[in-house]
Amino acid sequence: MEYFTVLPMSNYSGKQIEIIDANSVRVGFIQRTYKSFWDKLLHYSPLTISFLETVNIDGGNHDTYLKIREQSFKSNLLKLKWDIFLKDTVQENQFLLEDKTKISTNPRLVYHKNNKEYVFRKDPFNRTCKISLHDDICATITVEKKIPLSLKTVVKTSDLTIVELLGIYYVMSLVY
Repeated sequence: MEYFTVLPMSNYSGKQIEIIDANSVRVGFIQRTYKSFWDKLLHYSPLTISFLETVNIDGGNHDTYLKIREQSFKSNLLKLKWDIFLKDTVQENQFLLEDKTKISTNPRLVYHKNNKEYVFRKDPFNRTCKISLHDDICATITVEKKIPLSLKTVVKTSDLTIVELLGIYYVMSLVY
């Protein structure tokens, strides 16, 4: 299935980002959130203190709610990690997203879900992000336009929801 979305110009924006399918129907949203007013104010300050910046994302569609929360400062000293809470109509599950980037021009995140490791590889030169499981491509996120940043997502599996994919991609784009 194909989905389309437009990311905001400002990385600090807290407005909802709509996810639209190929039939121009809104299927969900993602949104950057802040822990407190002071956290948001810190991000708008002219001094960028990157080690104090936290990336938290909320999202949802008709039956799934997503919360991505950055782990504590102490556990993120070496590599960044996020807890992903995925709540559907029946239960709430917690998964792990961790940074496996060796060179910042080639970012790579690993999403641990149900004993599977989904690898998010972002290629800045051809403006794509490929999501793979055991070297099989599960989804592809392509940048359609640079200004405003328009994304086209092609999902080839039902294991990952579109809200998860775009939420993790948004985390990746905020960090790298």
